[in-house]
Amino acid sequence: MNVALTRDLMGRITGNPSILLASDKQRESSLQRVLRDEGFEVAFAGDYAGISKMLDGQDFDVVLLEVSGEDAVEDAVAAALWVKRARAGQFVGYVADSSLLTSGLAGDGVFPRSRTGLPAALRRFFADGEPGLSAPAAGRGPQG
Repeated sequence: MNVALTRDLMGRITGNPSILLASDKQRESSLQRVLRDEGFEVAFAGDYAGISKMLDGQDFDVVLLEVSGEDAVEDAVAAALWVKRARAGQFVGYVADSSLLTSGLAGDGVFPRSRTGLPAALRRFFADGEPGLSAPAAGRGPQG
């Protein structure tokens, strides 16, 4: 399922990363549909507990954890830590409302929980990032 990302002559990543999306809710995320409509390859793990099953035998460029509210932050961070322990090099980001940016989310990136903002933020983030899908230079985040 991993889509090969390439770099153009300027060093920018071209193509869309393959994404494993999980949510603090077990229902299907509307963001999954939005990302697919924008050309991203997205698999939905359901809730955070479904991540381990989806990562077993499959590779994804990005694991995104949708965080719908403050009450889900602790579980999201625990899921991110589990993923990092299982796969140290795995990119793990959060999809959260701006009100949660200072709530203790610890990962490789925090992206806007917005149907219009998320696809653009993902493209911008990975186009500006370093090789290996690492974060952009200090002081720059996916929010802008």
